[in-house]
Amino acid sequence: MKFTFPKSERLTQKKIIDSLFQKDSQIVSQRFFYPFRVLYRSSDVKSESPQILISVPKRKFKKAVDRNLIKRRTREAYRLTKPEFQGLAYNKLPDIMGFIYIGTDIESFELIQKKMHQIFTAFTKNENLKNEV
Repeated sequence: MKFTFPKSERLTQKKIIDSLFQKDSQIVSQRFFYPFRVLYRSSDVKSESPQILISVPKRKFKKAVDRNLIKRRTREAYRLTKPEFQGLAYNKLPDIMGFIYIGTDIESFELIQKKMHQIFTAFTKNENLKNEV
């Protein structure tokens, strides 16, 4: 059980990022996921762990310090939550996931970690994740 976030788990390829934001990718923005909108899609190439993208819009947070703080908290929440779902449940997660911060305020780390845990739980239990905009 490793609490790491290696480069192989980061979504860095521009072509894949563009495909994540296309119309045919699935969007989950349920109320209990707030302050995140989750984009996901499956990939042709199966990997051991999903690749994730964390995005904080410049439109809502003008200062880079604030955007970086939110991204840091989100990465840390992902890193600490990930080991709980490794194993059989880890295979149920989508191959590519994007976390877009849609909140208007900077939330506490505890809330971000709680929401990250709820997102992973929803995906592993195969709950009815509706495509919402």
